[in-house]
Amino acid sequence: MPHPLIARLRTHRRGLRIAAIVIAALYALYLLAANIFLNSAWGAGVINARPERYHARWDWAMSLYPGHIHARDIVMGGHARTTRWTVASPRANGRIKLLPLLRREAAFGRIRAQDVSVHVARASRDLLPARRADKPWTLRFDAITTPSLLRFDFYEARVTGRGDARFVFEKTLQGGPMAVGPSTLAMPDATLQVGEVTLLRDGRLALEISIPAHVREQAEGEEKLVLLDARMRVEGPAPGLDLKVRNDEPLPIGTTGALGRLDADLTLERGVLMPGSRLDWSAPVFSSDAAGAPVRHPLGVALRTADDTILIAVRVPPESPGPAPWLRADLRVEDRRLDPDDWLRPLRALGGTVQAQWPAVPLRWIGVILDDLDWLSFDGRADLEADLQLHDGALQAGSRLDVDQAELAARVLDNRFRGQAHAQMRMSEESGGIRTAIGIVLERFTLGPEASPGVIDLRGRDLRLDLASTGPLAEFHSNLDARLRFDDAEVPDLRTFNRYLPGQSARLNGGSGEASGDIRLDNAGEMINGHIRVRGQDVRLALGPSQLSGNVDLDSKLSRMQRVGRHYTIDEMAVRVDGVRLDGLEDATPWWAQVALEDGTLEWKEPFAVRGRAQVDMRDVSVLLGLFAERSAFPRWIGNLIDSGEAHATADLQVSGRELIFDRVEAHNDRIDLLARLRILDGKPQGDLYARWGILGLGVELDDGKRTLHIAGAREWFESQPPLLAE
Repeated sequence: MPHPLIARLRTHRRGLRIAAIVIAALYALYLLAANIFLNSAWGAGVINARPERYHARWDWAMSLYPGHIHARDIVMGGHARTTRWTVASPRANGRIKLLPLLRREAAFGRIRAQDVSVHVARASRDLLPARRADKPWTLRFDAITTPSLLRFDFYEARVTGRGDARFVFEKTLQGGPMAVGPSTLAMPDATLQVGEVTLLRDGRLALEISIPAHVREQAEGEEKLVLLDARMRVEGPAPGLDLKVRNDEPLPIGTTGALGRLDADLTLERGVLMPGSRLDWSAPVFSSDAAGAPVRHPLGVALRTADDTILIAVRVPPESPGPAPWLRADLRVEDRRLDPDDWLRPLRALGGTVQAQWPAVPLRWIGVILDDLDWLSFDGRADLEADLQLHDGALQAGSRLDVDQAELAARVLDNRFRGQAHAQMRMSEESGGIRTAIGIVLERFTLGPEASPGVIDLRGRDLRLDLASTGPLAEFHSNLDARLRFDDAEVPDLRTFNRYLPGQSARLNGGSGEASGDIRLDNAGEMINGHIRVRGQDVRLALGPSQLSGNVDLDSKLSRMQRVGRHYTIDEMAVRVDGVRLDGLEDATPWWAQVALEDGTLEWKEPFAVRGRAQVDMRDVSVLLGLFAERSAFPRWIGNLIDSGEAHATADLQVSGRELIFDRVEAHNDRIDLLARLRILDGKPQGDLYARWGILGLGVELDDGKRTLHIAGAREWFESQPPLLAE
C-alpha cells in the first residue's frame, strides 16, 4: 500500500498545482509591477512628488521579492529647514518592511551600500515644514551600513578615506521628532579637514554618535550639539603649522605637510566634554625671519579633561640662547560645555598664563584685535615679548606685552602719522578695576594728508601715543583715553598747509619751520582738545595781491564744542610775526606784530572755518596801510603816520571757504587813528580804510585793486559804509 502521505498528496495534487500556478503568477506580477515602477518615469514621479523636500534618482533598480530593492548609481537628497543633504552610492541593497506601511511608516531593514559619499550643508533659505497631517509619515532606518564610506561632508568639516560606517535614524515628517540611534564610523586611512585646514592625513578615525528623539523646537541646527553623545578617537599624521605671511592675510595661519602627530580620544555627553578626554598634538611651526628666510620650530599641545576643568598646555621650546622664539602656555577652562548658542563660552572661562618671546612676528593680526580702533593700525614685523595672566577669559593685572620695531599708522583729523614704533602694554589694579595702558613711541615719524599719501607735512622724532582704558580689555575701545604728543617736528615746506587756507585769498608761497602738538583723542581718533604750535622761518605769504615775508610763531589751544564733530572753541591763540617785509616797503625797517584771538571758534575742515576777535600789538600801521595801497599812492603826510610808532589794534576776523574778512579794524596810538574793513574773495580785495593824523584824515576805497581816495568828509564817508560782518 502507498504511504498515507503520498496518498494524501495524490488526492490534493490538483489543488497544489493550482496554488503553485497562482503563487507563480502573483510573483511574476509582482516582479513585473515592482520593476516597472522602479524603472519608469511614473515611479520616479511618485517618489519625487515633492522634490524641493526630498528627491531620489537611480540609473537602474530591481526588486526580487516583496520589500527587496537593489539599485545602481543612486543619488538621494533633501532640504529640511536650513539644511541640505545629499547621499550618493553606485550600488545599494535594502529591504522595506511592508506591514508598517499600513501604519504610515516607511520602515527599512538593513540597507547595505557601496562607495558612499554624504554631503550636509547649510541652505541659503529656510524651508518651513508643510502643514502637519493628522498622522504624518515616519521614516525608520534600522541600519544603513557601508564597508566603503568614501567621503562625509558636514558643514565646514570633511572626512575622506575608505571606512566602515553604520547609521541608525528615525524621523517623523512634517515637524515630528527625530532621533539618531547608535551610529559608528571606522576609517583606517582618514583625512580630516575643517575649512581649508587639514587636521589629520591618512590616520585612524573612529567615531560613535547618538542623539535622542527630539523636535525642532527643542533643538535645531547647531543646537543639537547639546543633545549629542559622541566619542571620537583619532591617531595619525597631522600637518605642521604655517605662519608665513601670504596674500596680505591679517592672520596667516595655515597648515603644511604631514610632519606632525595627532592622538586624541574625546568623549561628549549631552554636549559636555567628559573627564578622561585627551588630545596630544606635536608638529613643526614654519615661519620666516625678518630677512624672509624660512625657520622651523617644534610645537607641542596637550589637552586633558579633569572633573571640572579642561587643562591645556602649549610649548614651543627655545632652541638656542638669545632671541630664539619660545612659547609656554598653561591654560585651564573652567567649563566643559560646548554651547552652540555661545561658542565663546570656553574663552570666557579661560584662565592661566601665557609667556612668549618671538622675533620678527607679522603684525597684521593686531588689526583684527583692534578692529574697533580703525584709526590705528600695525603692520610689518616686530619682536614680541609677552607675559599674560588670564582669569575668566580676561587679562589680569600684571600682564604685559612688548612689541618692538613695528610699523604703525594713526589716522588723526584726516592726516596719517607713520613710523616705526615700539609699544608696551601694561595692566594694573586700580580702585575702579583693571587699568590697561599702552605706551607707543615712534622714534622717527612722518605726517601727511590721508588723501595724498606722497605728501609730507611733518617729519620728526619721538612721537608718543599713550592709550589708557579701565575695565576689561574687551571694553578697551569704549573707555579709551588717548594722548598724542610730538615736539619740534620739521615742516619741510609750509605750502603743504595751503589746503587749510582760503584759496587765493590767503596762501603760503614758501617757507619751512617746526611744529609741536599735544592732542587728546577720543576712541574714534577725533581730537577732543589740543595744544598745537607752528613756527615758520622765511615764510612767504600772499594776502590777495599783497606779498609779505617774515617769521611766524603760532601757538593755539583748542577744545571741542560738542561731544562729537570738529567744531572747536579757540581757548587760546597767540601769533607772533617778526622780520616782516611787505612788497613795496622793502627798504622799511622790518615789521613785527603780536596777535591774540579772543572768543574764537574753528571748524576743522579743508579749508578751516575760523571766527574771532583779534587783539594786536604792532610796530606800526605800515602793513595795514600797505594792504590798501603802495606808499607812493598816499599823500606825503602818510609817511609820518606810518612811522608814528607802536600801535594797538582790534579786529573781527572770519575765514570761510575762499574768503578772508577783517572787519571793524581799529588801530590807535598817541598820534594816529586807523579804521578799516577788508574782504578778500578768490584773491580779489575789497574794503574801506580811514586814517587820521592830527587834523588830517584820509579815506581809501579799494575794489579789486582799484583805489579811490576820499579826503573831504573822509570820516563821514567811512562811517556810511556797511560792516562786512554781523554783530
